[in-house]
Amino acid sequence: MIRKLSFGQYKFRKSLMHKLSPHLKIIYVIILSILVFAVRDLPGILFFSVFILIMVALAKLDFKDLARNMQPFYSIFIFILLMYIIFSPAQLKQGFIAIWRFLMLIIISLLLTFTTAISNIAAAIEKLSKPLKIFNINPRNLAIMISITIRFVPVMFINLEKLKEAMLARLANFKKLKYIKLIMLVLLGRMFKSASSLSDAMHSRMYNENAESRKMMKLGKYDYMSIVIVALLVLVIY
Repeated sequence: MIRKLSFGQYKFRKSLMHKLSPHLKIIYVIILSILVFAVRDLPGILFFSVFILIMVALAKLDFKDLARNMQPFYSIFIFILLMYIIFSPAQLKQGFIAIWRFLMLIIISLLLTFTTAISNIAAAIEKLSKPLKIFNINPRNLAIMISITIRFVPVMFINLEKLKEAMLARLANFKKLKYIKLIMLVLLGRMFKSASSLSDAMHSRMYNENAESRKMMKLGKYDYMSIVIVALLVLVIY
């Protein structure tokens, strides 16, 4: 099942969400992520949830595909809920709200990665992070690191599934802590090896950290419409 994940992978569709400027979409992700924590009552939760589902529909994404890509996080949701049940049953409502917030953050991030090519995300981050130069932070390096991280997420899940199958074939019992520690150590080793290989490949291709992206930020009519909609959302929630 994990091999069918497409987390972080761009999906081409002829939709309104795909037509929006990547620069604006990154800003919207930040704004929506902040708004998730501003919502505290049931009407606000329902309103925000409906808004996000409408965004998913406008992006023409398959809800089944979206649910499948969130499957690796289900165990985290269960863990959070169990922690509230065991240690703070009187605040169980807050546990459900915490899970809802986590769920919304995942969907918001998937909306960005599914509707925006990695190269466009990197270029947009590079442009938006230019003010960080005053802190001696290279915008291009920051953009490259984030884009690589997005690509490494599905690779990590695939490696985890392969390791799990290999260890099960050797009669590993994941109810025992030593096998969990072993699979995590091997997984980390593979990820570090992949990162090292990528670093060597970039070095051999003469990666220039001082080069700048030439992609321009051009706003269209859908971009201006989206600005109005997001502004209204902020006003309604606050």
